[in-house]
Amino acid sequence: MASPSPLISVALCTWNGARWLRPQLDSILAQQDVALEVIALDDASSDDTLAILKEYAARDGRLRVHANADNMGHLRSFGKCMAMCSGDLIAPADQDDIWHSRKLRTLLDAMGGASLAYCDSRYVDADGRPMGRKVSDDLCMFEGHDALPLVLQNTVSGHAALLRRDVLTVALPLPGHGYHDWWLSLVAADHGGIVYVDAPLVDFRRHADACSAVGRAGSSQPMLSRAQREALWFQQRAQMANYFIQRFDGSDNRHVRDWVAMLTRLSQGDATGLMRLCFRDFRNPSKALRAWARFRRKASRIARGATTSD
Repeated sequence: MASPSPLISVALCTWNGARWLRPQLDSILAQQDVALEVIALDDASSDDTLAILKEYAARDGRLRVHANADNMGHLRSFGKCMAMCSGDLIAPADQDDIWHSRKLRTLLDAMGGASLAYCDSRYVDADGRPMGRKVSDDLCMFEGHDALPLVLQNTVSGHAALLRRDVLTVALPLPGHGYHDWWLSLVAADHGGIVYVDAPLVDFRRHADACSAVGRAGSSQPMLSRAQREALWFQQRAQMANYFIQRFDGSDNRHVRDWVAMLTRLSQGDATGLMRLCFRDFRNPSKALRAWARFRRKASRIARGATTSD
């Protein structure tokens, strides 16, 4: 029998998501063996999203609906929505996924003393059809207490996460760039640590209108060159690492400071000193070598302005 559940607050942010919202609301409200509240914040949708939220709230008192008068963007909206949650634990939610019925209970049972627990996700297309892959097929999923691996490659998606309220308290204010889940994962790793559940407990919808890069498929956004994308990849990580050390520059995080300078140089096509840092900070020599080779290839493409893929 499941142990008693502390109140879990689901922080659901929406924007023009009427096409996908009903299946997601159904899956959230059907979560088993947890005490639940759902705080929904609509970001000035122009479709039927807000009407759908109000319809569901009228028949389920666990759902409370709020609406921004003007569009704030996903980062500010998630910060606002999570701040309105009253539970001891918070689960960020996107409008277009579908959760396994025991997702929250499984994460709660796995969390232990960690600050955050997260699971794997299964990719589905815009119509909900499985795509035959999981997030873990593309990323080496992280767990532990070292923030640096998450600076270099975040694997913690908000839609898959359950975090303690004190993580949010420490994390606020959110940075003005990047993604809320990326920042929260850094804070969680630096505090009580992160636990990974190796099970796909979310159907993660990939489509052209998704906010995150990993969720986007077939986007109509203007295409950058390969070299520009590589430079942006390094710049985003340098920005996040710099914000992190400004907020949490303890002795355990001094190595992240070195990576701010390195990532900035790499964004300009300069890999000087990269091998030394990789072998200093990656405990596994084979991982260090792979990271060095990967980052050096990216820097080389930037330096020569390459637009072709490997």
